[in-house]
Amino acid sequence: MRSMKFCPKCGSLMVVKVINNASVFYCPRCGYKVDVIKNSVFLKKSVSFEKRVEKREEIAVDIPLGAIFVESIVCPKCGRSGVYYWRKQVSSAESSDTIAKTYKCSSCGYTWSELE
Repeated sequence: MRSMKFCPKCGSLMVVKVINNASVFYCPRCGYKVDVIKNSVFLKKSVSFEKRVEKREEIAVDIPLGAIFVESIVCPKCGRSGVYYWRKQVSSAESSDTIAKTYKCSSCGYTWSELE
């Protein structure tokens, strides 16, 4: 396998370019040129990108996948920070639709709700 060629003047990576029907190593920064050896083997550089998708699984029992973790909220039972919360629409005959915000402590598992 052939190693990369760097410009002896400026240190940039040289590319193979055809000038006057001859292949030369050419420095795009300073313009330095050197002839390519006839028996040289060139490999094309290919770049592949991988899209990483983070899967979120349920960490504790009774926490839905759409739950949001907030470090700044403190549990009223154990006093530690870090709870999950999620919202759920609640309908009742007495009032219009309300939203219940449910919290669950990540440390002790204590659950409480608030109406919005």
